[in-house]
Amino acid sequence: MQVTEQIWVNLTEGAELTGYNREYIKKLVIKLTKLPEDEREIKLRKRSNGWELWLPDLFAWRENPRRGPRGKHKQTA
Repeated sequence: MQVTEQIWVNLTEGAELTGYNREYIKKLVIKLTKLPEDEREIKLRKRSNGWELWLPDLFAWRENPRRGPRGKHKQTA
């Protein structure tokens, strides 16, 4: 288990730390803002210069096996 700092990160920092593209993280934040606060997988807070994500939640979300790009499918002949 990885120990994660208990800090807030902006979109760019979150993308760098997780290995995701910044635009992907931005789309994730937009999607999460449409949910009620208690149903969000990642805690968010709005700042004057953009959104911040709670780093421990972001890492937990990243480790969820449902996430990430899909693998290539075998083609049957």
